[in-house]
Amino acid sequence: MILEKYQGCGNDFLIADGSRTPVIDPQQVAALCDRHRGFGADGLIIARRDPLSMELWNQDGTRAGMCGNGLRCFVHHAYRKGWIQADRSYRIGTGDGLRSVWICSTEPFICRVEAGIPDFDAKRMTNQPLLPGLLHAPFLSQQQSCSFWLGVPHTVLFTTDPEVVSAEQARAIGRHPFFKEGTNVDFARLKENGELQVRTWERGVGWTLACGTGACASAVAAAIFGLCPLPCKVRCPGGLLDVEQAPDKQCLLTGPSVYIGKAEVKACG
Repeated sequence: MILEKYQGCGNDFLIADGSRTPVIDPQQVAALCDRHRGFGADGLIIARRDPLSMELWNQDGTRAGMCGNGLRCFVHHAYRKGWIQADRSYRIGTGDGLRSVWICSTEPFICRVEAGIPDFDAKRMTNQPLLPGLLHAPFLSQQQSCSFWLGVPHTVLFTTDPEVVSAEQARAIGRHPFFKEGTNVDFARLKENGELQVRTWERGVGWTLACGTGACASAVAAAIFGLCPLPCKVRCPGGLLDVEQAPDKQCLLTGPSVYIGKAEVKACG
């Protein structure tokens, strides 16, 4: 299997051509993404040209509907392969529906993608009976937080320092039984320079250097709580992302993608 590796603000992905890749299973994905015994990545993307679409797998072998950084890496891959051009927009199929994408520059490679429209219907996040309105998980009642769907489930918590949160604390929230499918957890704070600092724990990965939908969810939550307006700049551990919102509430994510290299993988494990 030929795998090509890309990263967007440190969020790295293996990309395989869907027309040449044999059927893959969760155990193979986890083995390929293992950073010690495999090729190493936060996730694996099966890329297809006709129609343009991406099938996204998390590092642990679970499926994910949408990933903003992964989508940008897919766009970069499609451009390098000659599937798309830089002078027009395209619609890309994802596990969470079609997304429009635009290439902003090719050297360095930067593109803008639709990350999704925030869905505040609590039924997508939990089976617990709740009052209408913005979802606040009851066990997080002492913290400024909210939960909603943006491509995948997200819970945004505002804290004085996202860097001091432990993996155990993040995991306890992300895997809490209150959330029927688990949740990505975005720890955020507004910096003195106006940037939004965000650190994300993902359900199928753990800590990541960046999460595109998490950056968008955090920016939306910050606007809801009156902390900062959109558009805004989001500083992740791996780099800077730009988030804005279209009139139809679609979140637009702009950032880089870097091609790392390729390898033929014959066995993992």
